[in-house]
Amino acid sequence: MRNLIPLARFLTLILILGAVTNPIGAAEILWSQYCQHLGKMKMLVHLDSDPTVPVEDESEKVKLWLRKNAKENWEFAQSQPIHSLTATALFEIESWPRHQERLYKVTCGDSAWEGIFRAEPEDGSILKLAGLSCHKDIAWPWKEAIAEVIAHDPDLVFFSGDQIYENDYGSPMFRAMTEEEVPKGMQNYLEKYRKFGEAFRELMRDRPTIMITDDHDVFANDLWGRGGIRMKGDRTTGGYPTHPDWVNAAEFTQTGNLPDPVNPGPHGAGVLAYYTSLHYGGVDFAILEDRKFKSAPSEVIKKLIAPPGFQFPEERVTDFEIEVVLDPDYDCTQLDRPDLQLLGREQEAFLEEWSEDLKQSSRIGAVLSSSPWAHTAMYSPTSADTDSNAWPQSGRNRALNAIGDAPVVMLHGDVHLGTLGRHGVDEFNDGPVTYSLPSFSSRASRKWEPLEAGQNRAPGAPEDTGEFEDRFGNKITMYGAGNGLNGYGIILFDTRKREIELQFHPMNEERRPIKVKVPGWPYTEKF
Repeated sequence: MRNLIPLARFLTLILILGAVTNPIGAAEILWSQYCQHLGKMKMLVHLDSDPTVPVEDESEKVKLWLRKNAKENWEFAQSQPIHSLTATALFEIESWPRHQERLYKVTCGDSAWEGIFRAEPEDGSILKLAGLSCHKDIAWPWKEAIAEVIAHDPDLVFFSGDQIYENDYGSPMFRAMTEEEVPKGMQNYLEKYRKFGEAFRELMRDRPTIMITDDHDVFANDLWGRGGIRMKGDRTTGGYPTHPDWVNAAEFTQTGNLPDPVNPGPHGAGVLAYYTSLHYGGVDFAILEDRKFKSAPSEVIKKLIAPPGFQFPEERVTDFEIEVVLDPDYDCTQLDRPDLQLLGREQEAFLEEWSEDLKQSSRIGAVLSSSPWAHTAMYSPTSADTDSNAWPQSGRNRALNAIGDAPVVMLHGDVHLGTLGRHGVDEFNDGPVTYSLPSFSSRASRKWEPLEAGQNRAPGAPEDTGEFEDRFGNKITMYGAGNGLNGYGIILFDTRKREIELQFHPMNEERRPIKVKVPGWPYTEKF
């Protein structure tokens, strides 16, 4: 599956982000994140420059140096300007020797940062991926947990979203509503994202990184993007609450090192898209955006669906209104319509083509998205949350049919709960295995607590496993849930045996690793 329009993405970024490619003064290098796809290396270097500081014409650029081993001298490779809004420098190198290790150094003035461009594992090896999700500032900087992740020596790291939360690290959210406010908005955003980078930079230094955004990353507490439009009402009307230039700049800081997007756009009010594919170590990855094009609940829900006489408490912790169905007797299948979107038609077509290409090959793969496509994470066993990608059902089913019987597992985050199961569309178990990664540091606030025992579960298996229909009527076979546990995932792709092993590594309330077996894991999917 080839990625399309590589030049268009860069040119569009230049146009939409305005002065983003103008160099600014020498700055300190904070960390880097890189990714290599079919011989094209992309590295995003993060610096401590201030997006609100006026741009200077004559400034020092960021320089990249390479060598094969520590005995050789550094050889200059290229230099790039600092993008003013994102405080990053992007390096792109064609014809990369993908199966050979290279040492790298980036410099800016007196600041330097060194690391290793790993040799891509050969086909037929076991590719080890670390999966992490939901990074609230609780117990930051998570030194013990991150040291354990590094000790696994993963070949690849996947951050599934919510790398930051809007009001963390003592930095109250500032939303850039106008073009003039975008630099100040980026300054506010970077105060949080730099804390994330400070914590994880040693993990990202020496291995490729896949990062996708979720709602909190773009200062949207729940997001129905509706194709990148600008929000005009409350959040249930859909769209982005902030100026599109800010959205693009914030997302670029997390996704700028990904392979070139299939269709960057701009979409809607000017929002770019980054969904794409990655081939690495004999494994194919579909990297999706399952909020940017999603329909909004206001398209089908006009007033709160709650039991007769229901009233919200005077002091509410949450601010939802129509997005969560509270009436336990309401038939949520009524909320579906064939025209409602989850991925959007273009992304569905990309996923179908990607899946067909994978099936024609001898490879295995994974579908990466921000949130699971079933309502398995609950605040209560009777509520139904349209923020879940269990809704809209038609869009969810089209997306699963696009995957079909491709040899993949699905990896997600978002819901602060590790769950493991298998999707069903027409019948139970006719879809792929789905692993929703546990929250790394955010509160494990949701649970899987079905009111009835699962059907057709394995002999002696817990009653919360087996076949269920979720509150939206979707079929899901549950294998396990890590209620109350933080943690992270390790996923092993055995490309020779065509097997994928899913692991759950738990952490306690202090966000320190613990040795507890989580029922359902490890799980091996064989193709």
